[in-house]
Formats: sequence, C-alpha cells, structure tokens
Amino acid sequence: MDIKQRIAQWIPTHVSPKLVVWVYGVLDRLIYIKRSVRKENRSVNDLVLNSDSSPYKQGYIENQSEWKDIRFGRSTMAFSGCEIMAVYNVLYALDKGRGTKLIGELIEEFEKSGAALKGVIGSSPKAIRRHLLKRGIDCSIVWKEEDIDPDCKLAIATVYNDKKSLYSQIHTITFTKDENGFRAHNARSRQKYYPTLREAINGVGSDPKMICAIQIDKSL
Repeated sequence: MDIKQRIAQWIPTHVSPKLVVWVYGVLDRLIYIKRSVRKENRSVNDLVLNSDSSPYKQGYIENQSEWKDIRFGRSTMAFSGCEIMAVYNVLYALDKGRGTKLIGELIEEFEKSGAALKGVIGSSPKAIRRHLLKRGIDCSIVWKEEDIDPDCKLAIATVYNDKKSLYSQIHTITFTKDENGFRAHNARSRQKYYPTLREAINGVGSDPKMICAIQIDKSL
C-alpha cells in the first residue's frame, strides 16, 4: 500500500470532522476565484442552463452527473457542485425559490465566498450554513449522529461515501421528510425512504460516515 492510500484511509478514521471542515474553510478563504473568472462562468452557465441541452429539470436537483457543462470555479458542477445543489434543494423544499436563475445565482455566490480550492473540492459545510443564514433560513450544525434533532424534517448532511477511504470522496446531500419518511436528494439512495434521518444518512453510500449535518429550523 502506497503513502497516498494510507493517507486516504487514515483521514476518515482519525481526523476529526471539525478539523476537516476547518481545512475546507481555510481553502475557501485563502484561495479566491477572480472576478473575471466568475463573470465568464456566469455567462457560460446562463447560456447552457437556458439552452435545449440544459441539465436542469423541474423539481429537486437529482442528476449531478449530467451537469458537466456547468462551471463552478475551476471545476464543474458535475464534479464538485453537490453543496450548491443541496442548498438549492433546501430552498426548493421551503418554496423559497427555484429555476435556472436561482441556480446560476447560487453558483456565482459560492464562487465569491465558499469555493474551496477554487471549487475543485467543492464547498465547506460552514459556507453552506453561511449562505442559508444569508437567505433568512435558520439552521445549525451538528457533529454527531446522536445529536440530530429527532423532530428535524429538513437537513443537509456531508458524508464520507466510504468511512474507510477518502478515495470514495465526500458527498453533500439534502434530506426531506414527507408522509412516507425521509429520503435523500441527489444520491444513489434517492428512491428509498427511511423512518429516521440517521438511517437515511447511513443509506447514501457503500459504507458512509457523517462528517456533519446542517439542521434546518423545524419550525420552517
């Protein structure tokens, strides 16, 4: 086993979630995306999002792999846009916005404040919370599954897809609850319903591990 594999296995099992999120925040704030890049990306994204080949569909965003032509910083939404899609899905669930104009605005906002390593590794959970609060949505971060509010009906969770290896990457997903239970959006398990949020979070990967969850105020 080479050193890269050892590190990829060591991080999920030994590095605290708070430290992982802190590093994301540092990479967000120290390495910024130039205004000219943001402007060019917005122009390209608006063109694609409003074309016949647009990956945008009505409803929740569930098809991240189809967003390869939509730019996010120095990356694409297909590769590292799950955090932005999670915010969009929360706004959609709360009936606080929808459509191609909103997703274009969110991408640009995260490029300005929230793109870790210029978007190459996505966005920090704290950036997600910052953008939700900016839009008037009360929310809080929890670091342990046992601290999840049992009355929470809407949340965003950031997880290791495989708790034994970082090679399986990190994914951020929105969870909603209806009369059938909880389900994930923009995840392989999106067709399944679970009786609790904790069970839904643990159903999103091959052997997932929660890094943190952002609970949306249950009164909303």
